[in-house]
Amino acid sequence: MNISLELISEEQILKIKNYNIKSETADLDYKEVFSIKDSKDKIEFVKDILAFANSKGGYIIYGVNNNAEWIGLDERSDDKIDEADLANIFDNFIDGDINILTNTVEIEGNYFFVIYIKPTHSKEILSFKKDGQYVKKSWGNKPDKNITIFRKGDVYCRRGSRSIKADSLFYRQKSNNFEIIENITSQPILYNEFIGRKEYLIDLDNKLNHLNNRIIQIDGIGGIGKTTFVHYYVTKLLKQQRSKRDYDFIIWSSSKRNKYTPNGIKDLTEYIANYKELISEIHQFIKSNKLIDESEEDEELETEEYVLNFLSNNKVLLVIDNLETLNDTQLVSFLEDAPPSLKIILTTRETLGDFYLTRINLHGFEEISEFPDFLNSQFKIFTGKDSPLFIELYGDHLSELYSYTKGMPLAGQLICHQLAYGTPINQVLNNLKNGRSYENILNFCFKGSIDKLSDVEKTLLYIFSLPEKEEFLSLDELVYISNYSSDQIGIQGIPNLTKMSLCYQNLDSNGNIGYSIPFLAKLYSKQYLNLENESEILANYENFIQEKSKFNSKDAAILNLIQRSKAKSLVQKVAATDALKALTLANYEYDNAILNINDLIEQNKNFAFLYLIKGKIEENGIFNDSYEMAKKEFKMAINIDEDFLEAYIELGYLEFKSRFGNPKNAKQIVENSIKFFLKAYELDNTDQRTCLGLAQAYTYQATKTNMSLYKPERLKLARKANEFFDKSYHNGDNLTTSQNHANAIAAFNHAINYRNNIRDVTKAIEICNLGLSYEKENIKLRSLKQELEDKIKGEAYNDNQKEYINDKLQNKGWHIKSN
Repeated sequence: MNISLELISEEQILKIKNYNIKSETADLDYKEVFSIKDSKDKIEFVKDILAFANSKGGYIIYGVNNNAEWIGLDERSDDKIDEADLANIFDNFIDGDINILTNTVEIEGNYFFVIYIKPTHSKEILSFKKDGQYVKKSWGNKPDKNITIFRKGDVYCRRGSRSIKADSLFYRQKSNNFEIIENITSQPILYNEFIGRKEYLIDLDNKLNHLNNRIIQIDGIGGIGKTTFVHYYVTKLLKQQRSKRDYDFIIWSSSKRNKYTPNGIKDLTEYIANYKELISEIHQFIKSNKLIDESEEDEELETEEYVLNFLSNNKVLLVIDNLETLNDTQLVSFLEDAPPSLKIILTTRETLGDFYLTRINLHGFEEISEFPDFLNSQFKIFTGKDSPLFIELYGDHLSELYSYTKGMPLAGQLICHQLAYGTPINQVLNNLKNGRSYENILNFCFKGSIDKLSDVEKTLLYIFSLPEKEEFLSLDELVYISNYSSDQIGIQGIPNLTKMSLCYQNLDSNGNIGYSIPFLAKLYSKQYLNLENESEILANYENFIQEKSKFNSKDAAILNLIQRSKAKSLVQKVAATDALKALTLANYEYDNAILNINDLIEQNKNFAFLYLIKGKIEENGIFNDSYEMAKKEFKMAINIDEDFLEAYIELGYLEFKSRFGNPKNAKQIVENSIKFFLKAYELDNTDQRTCLGLAQAYTYQATKTNMSLYKPERLKLARKANEFFDKSYHNGDNLTTSQNHANAIAAFNHAINYRNNIRDVTKAIEICNLGLSYEKENIKLRSLKQELEDKIKGEAYNDNQKEYINDKLQNKGWHIKSN
């Protein structure tokens, strides 16, 4: 197909439809009706055609309503569309040649008329050769009016979704062939070679191109490479836009006041300091590129008003670099009220969370795929040689270098600078560890931000700086060490540090959130922070370390306690240990045990495990309401943590045991027990206690089902019980004594089910042997096995009584004479 004709093919129009563009643009216009019969419609039609031709060309698609719904043409449109008629209209009104392509396409049973208008070349500007007038009929006896849409000699162009009379902005863009007008290429390049960041570049591109995103924030600690990253992206974008043209203007403004170099921090002479200067800089961009229309200058608009009009009426990408120095109320208002056509990229050390924006948090280079390439690049620059590469000389130290820098570009630059000028690698590593030679980096990256922090935030940074290695501390642990409340830390401190990229979090395998800070921030905090409560913090931290060491034991019981309690912090782990002591105390001092557990609950009201232990204490009580009190506490634990496995298991066993002495309600009680066990099974279908509970409950139900009347139902329940018995055994080569004992108990009940309900004595004996392999001297298993073996021999007696009697008597020492 001819390339030109492809522009109006059904496939091309379907692509436009599928883009789901809801608003008209400079190169796309929707019309619901195509009609050029009367003068008004004809004049409006030719005005739009000329405006498209003078601009970048584009499409007018008829059959799409004001809501961008593709409804198709109807009886209101002209039923005959003749290109010769269109050519006559153009020739009648337009001074010059108009080139269009037309087609009528069918999409989903509806017809659409499509006109593609080709743009004129950069030196050709079309105008009207006569006035565009029509007669407007008046109502009643009033005389008709002549309405003029355009005058002879007028030039029209597209601006956004409108066809307007050409202004100086149009002539400037036309002379530039509608190439993007920008100031990026005039900005100083702050990097020699751009390395990595591929995933971040893709993420920024996706976010910027999303229709619903207006503001994209790039944040990260100082020195992480935000300016370099955005400058590279926008430079790359500029090359792509030569064909895509999503923007007419790209404006770069910066409030960066200094930059770091390996030779020190250099002050910058050109930067913007406030919102007023930002507006002034944008206005200067408009003036220097001769984009101000003379008519608007005559109106003496205020600078701010003119800039806002310009940003509203054009497709602009605005980059504001180093935004944290501009964080004032006027700026926030400007960002909040930014027009839909304006896209903004911000770089900042501090997250601006007071209005809607899309965030990209920039971290250091990837350890494996990016950091070595960056060091090779910088080392080459500082040595002036292509070889040897950095990794060839210092590859063995890459992991250690990364552990200190986390891939921060500025730190990597300084490392390469020091090594290129003869500093031994071991000295470089020592400097990194203790901060020597890094004062400039530390001050550049952190001083301005940390000076503004509150006492709470500075205290948190100091606490994070105390561990020698990276350690993630939970909210409760920070409360324990700092003496600040959870609200002060969780609502104020941590969020503010995170906004400034001074804190990050980690989710461990148990779902617990911990917080830490970058190593260089740790160095700065350790060296430069001076706290009034420093000695108190250090004492608390020492106590924290001592308490924590108690939980580093390999003792299985302690580890099992920690896991079962779901303790999420050191405070909760200590409380869990004290709760277990209270449970032991309850064996001989119930009242004191209750007092102790109540005190622990008062201090840790949202820790479900404490209610579980209190329920266990109540369950073992000697009072008439012990069952109800225990059940209340177990349910309280579930109210706090609806996924608390232990509480459902305890409720299941509590219910199952309560059937004793309550034969009338036993059936319902066991059903309730099964419901609790099944909930536990949903949470963890591998837990042996849960499976054993279900196995015992289904065994009970099978036993209570009449074999004569309901044999299939009884066998079904018994087999279901066996499925859970099979899952109730602890597996492994090194089982503990308690696990072996638990397996023996499971085997005993398992064998009972085979004996009573399945009526398979041989299988029951096999299960008894399995149980005895775990606990050889288990009396209940040995007795059951003997009983089952006797049963088999009894069946043998019925088959051959004489042989059975002889065997029995011989086993007792009798001598049997043969006849």
